[in-house]
This record gives sequence, structure tokens and C-alpha cells, in this order.
Amino acid sequence: MKMPTYGLETSPDGQELFLCRYKKPGWRLRLDDAATDKTKLAATLRKAAEWLTKRQG
Repeated sequence: MKMPTYGLETSPDGQELFLCRYKKPGWRLRLDDAATDKTKLAATLRKAAEWLTKRQG
């Protein structure tokens, strides 16, 4: 079975939720609120990606 590119993980104590990218470049983003609206989260991630690409020149 093929490994997914993205996934959600919880911390061992179950107190934190992470959005993860498993393929390179891999990353792990801690979400402050597990109940975050997915549409709003996607919009803010797009804005963050835009900010990041502008900062890199």
C-alpha cells in the first residue's frame, strides 16, 4: 500500500494534534485547536505558503 503524502497525528498523550507531510520535504505542524474548520485552515495554509515564497525571493 502506498504511503499517504499528508496525515494527522496525535501526540502520545493525546493532547496535541499535528498536520504532517511525509514526503520530502517533510514537516510536522502543531495545530492549536483540533476543532479548527478545515476550510479556514486550508485558506490560512495557502496564505502561509504565499508568504513563505515571497520571503525566499
